[in-house]
Amino acid sequence: MLARALRVPALRKRLLWTALAVVLFRLGQNLPLPGLRPDALEAPGADAGGSGGGGGETAGGDRRLYGLAELLTGDGLGELSVLTFGILPVVLARLVVDLAGPLIPRVRLLAASGQGGAAALARGTRWLAVLLAAVLGVIVTTRVYGDACVPLTGLCARGEPGLVQEAADGPLGAVAVVACMTAGTAVVLWLSGLITARGIGEGLSVLLVAQLAAVVPGQLADAAHGTGGARAALVVLLVVLALVVMTVLAVLVQQAERRVPLQRAKRMIGRHPLGPAPTYVPVKGGQGGFGMMIPASLLLLVPAPAGPWLLPGYVLLVVGHAWLRAGTEPDAADVAQRLARSGMFVPGIPMGRQTAEYLTYVRSRIGLAAALCMTVVALLPVAALTVLDGPAERFALSATTLLVVASAAVGTALPAARQLESLGAQHTYAPILR
Repeated sequence: MLARALRVPALRKRLLWTALAVVLFRLGQNLPLPGLRPDALEAPGADAGGSGGGGGETAGGDRRLYGLAELLTGDGLGELSVLTFGILPVVLARLVVDLAGPLIPRVRLLAASGQGGAAALARGTRWLAVLLAAVLGVIVTTRVYGDACVPLTGLCARGEPGLVQEAADGPLGAVAVVACMTAGTAVVLWLSGLITARGIGEGLSVLLVAQLAAVVPGQLADAAHGTGGARAALVVLLVVLALVVMTVLAVLVQQAERRVPLQRAKRMIGRHPLGPAPTYVPVKGGQGGFGMMIPASLLLLVPAPAGPWLLPGYVLLVVGHAWLRAGTEPDAADVAQRLARSGMFVPGIPMGRQTAEYLTYVRSRIGLAAALCMTVVALLPVAALTVLDGPAERFALSATTLLVVASAAVGTALPAARQLESLGAQHTYAPILR
């Protein structure tokens, strides 16, 4: 498909725009913030090698947090780069709107208002992302200027001068750093919009894949190196196998639908009955996807003493969110009313209230099945990593990494493949349509 796409000028141009945006994104994640000294940062646990057990546990916790921050920000936070937070503020803003939106009447009204409401909701989400970036920027800058450490990473300055250069040491320098971090999120929003409008695929998903491609191979190599010996190859093999199975299952669940057959009462034209061919109404239940898996997997990073309730809590969050998300499909009563107005009905089911009850029944069953399947997807990385070396808590970060990678693969590959196929078909049939 890619080779055919490169032969189409319009597709080649879109691919070039996508590549340009990704290159700018990665450059921004490696460009240091003005006035700071990221080269003075010390890796977590670097001087704890000879300490006692408590120091080793602290270092292990710092490494987990550093790995998590590296995953969510593309190591922009650890490098104190211009795009410090990567796509994290945008993801958080979308998550807030996704979870709190159904509880806010104004947001519900915008979501049901068609393209105009969707545009207003997207605009509000972008402003929320910038606001979250400003709040996170204040928190990070306070720590950097205060105790010369970067939050969530365990990284601190090695020497006496700290992380702040002498020329930027002051309130004005701190304001400039916060402004750069906030502007970096605005740049990420612009780049994602550029990819969506002129490139291939959904912009945020493409940037997430670029961010993961820069971070995950190193984390996987560290996990294999930490295991050591012949088990290192088993770690890589099992992780890749779990990732493939998760992605395939997620695609199957998200694409699956129950087609409820519909018929329309036939009209008689003379002696001949006239009516359209049978059609159907699709009922889907797996659109929730990875919405709650990734935040819920962070429970596994809670220290071990709280461990017994973590896995059941993780499962309940995933099942509950997937099942509730299945209920956010168009209201069954509205669908039944539209069918009745158009003269269509489900064979064997009376129009009106009975049709609404039947659609609700079908949706609840589809939603429960999809929730259980997505729970299996959520448990696959935990099970795979537990088989390797005992408790899943040790590989909590790896489980979160696998979920993020699978989510990015599903969210990027499917829209990009559909767009490439659609644009290729337009190019093929363009001479015929002229």
